[in-house]
Amino acid sequence: MIYRLFFAALLFPLKGALIRWRANFTPKAQPVSELPSVDDVQLVSQPRSLLGMLQRVKTEEGIDGMYKGILPTLGFLLFWEQMYIPSFMVIAFLHIAEYNRGTILIIAIVSSIKILATVVETVLVNRAVTTQEELPSFSLRRALDALLSPTERKRPYRIFVIPGFLAATTSWVLYIVGTSALRHFFVIKQMPEHFENWEDVKSCIPLLVGAIVFSLVLNALVLTPLEVMIVRLSIQAKARQPILLLDTTPDEDHPVGAVRLRTNEDEYTGLINCATLIIREEGWGVLYRGWWWTAFRGLLFV
Repeated sequence: MIYRLFFAALLFPLKGALIRWRANFTPKAQPVSELPSVDDVQLVSQPRSLLGMLQRVKTEEGIDGMYKGILPTLGFLLFWEQMYIPSFMVIAFLHIAEYNRGTILIIAIVSSIKILATVVETVLVNRAVTTQEELPSFSLRRALDALLSPTERKRPYRIFVIPGFLAATTSWVLYIVGTSALRHFFVIKQMPEHFENWEDVKSCIPLLVGAIVFSLVLNALVLTPLEVMIVRLSIQAKARQPILLLDTTPDEDHPVGAVRLRTNEDEYTGLINCATLIIREEGWGVLYRGWWWTAFRGLLFV
């Protein structure tokens, strides 16, 4: 467990930069052409890569900013660590069990729990990473006040009805479960039950390599847009667009942070609407920010 926490903390600046990069709003054109863009006001260019965003975070927010959101991340990592054995058993069950009513029921229950827990984790972690507010390390109540809207604080169930967010998270979980089932039928079932010699192993190598390559491509094409939209939808209830005077530059009196977010007045109204507006306002490429991260991380599901 300590080993996993150490590497999670070590890689967290990259994860935080990825969340910020996917959240960063970069419209192709200004709504009012006579006004200078926010980038012109800030006298900086928008990051065009993960490393560019990482450098932007370090410049704008310092080392502390690179680790903003690490506490909820590690907290949920501890939660999933306790769920490791049950999750491992379910994954093994998906690969070796016979698919019948009992199997489908177990998959449905586990998937529902996974969806609910993922919704809460994603909202808190993504908002903690992208917020411009100071997050107290030792006051959970004050941290939740900063991360949740007034409506969500009064009615916590509201995070489950953020427009399009539950649909995106459900699609993500069902994709993981569905591809596990497909591998069961098209890969695991095609392999011999016992490997007695090298010839048995050798005959299965093309099938395994094909499954890995196909998984990489499918994860990049399907999971990446879902994860980008999950980031956008999860943070929009607390999104705040920085307001700057046209004759001023960012300073301590006008903090803007490393990320430009959409305003509450112009929010996404659903999953399809989110995808449509991203493509129309920013281009197809935004939906595939960090595709290589998602593709190779998806090997864990093979």
